Amino acid sequence: MKYAAALAIFAAFTLAACGGQSESTGGSASPSAPSAAAPAPQTTPEERGRRLFNECAVCHTAKEGEPNRVGPNLFGIVDRAAGQAEGFAYSKALTESDIVWTEGNIDAFIENPQMFLRGNRMAYVGQRDAEKRADIIAYLKTLK
Repeated sequence: MKYAAALAIFAAFTLAACGGQSESTGGSASPSAPSAAAPAPQTTPEERGRRLFNECAVCHTAKEGEPNRVGPNLFGIVDRAAGQAEGFAYSKALTESDIVWTEGNIDAFIENPQMFLRGNRMAYVGQRDAEKRADIIAYLKTLK
């Protein structure tokens, strides 16, 4: 009997030394561990748009003075007349248009380039998600 009492006292001291909770109770062995996950840091539309622009960067550059690629450099694109990037060979449909790249026109264009302006050469199928388009436009607005 003395042995069982000694074992019970040893177990109690061991549990107390570990924060008073055992694994079987589901408690944490570390009292400093957070009880809930920390919230993810908030990102701005411009930051999300910059990340989304990585898909566009396959064909477009976005910094002032960078060369055109398969598509034109998009630095300063917002409120610029279409077909104006120096040194880029635009489609006839785009050069003959009177489009100004307003936020609304950019939104419609990146949603579905071929429906927006038939005959343009943009091979991109479009971004159907309105929130993602808004984020991309927010990023493009920073390029000035």
